Amino acid sequence: MLILTRRPGERVVIGDEILVTVMGVSGHTVRLGIAAPEGVPIYREEIWLAVKEENRAAAEASADALPAKPPEGAGTAPPQGAGAEPRGDAGTAPPQGAGETPGVESQDANATPEP
Repeated sequence: MLILTRRPGERVVIGDEILVTVMGVSGHTVRLGIAAPEGVPIYREEIWLAVKEENRAAAEASADALPAKPPEGAGTAPPQGAGAEPRGDAGTAPPQGAGETPGVESQDANATPEP
C-alpha cells in the first residue's frame, strides 16, 4: 500500500485518467474529489462490498428460490405522469456519485471550488 501525505487542494494521479483531490480536512474526516472517465465506477468501500455480496448471493441462489414469473403486463411501470415520480434506483447498482457523504452537496466537475 502506498501511503501519501496531501494537504487540501493537493492531488494524486492514478494511471492516466483518474485524479484525486483533497477537498478539505476536518478533524478525522477527509473530503476527496475524484475525477475519472465516465465509464469508471466509483463506490465507497462499504457500498462496493454490499453490492459484491448481493451478487455472490444471487449467483448461488437456486432457480427454485426465485419468485414466479408475473402474469403478462403485471409489474410494468405506470405511464409517465401517472402517479408517483419514478425513483430510478430500485434494483440498480449505486450511481457514480454514490461515494458521496449523505447530506453533503456534490460539486459539478466544471464548477469553481469554494474558497
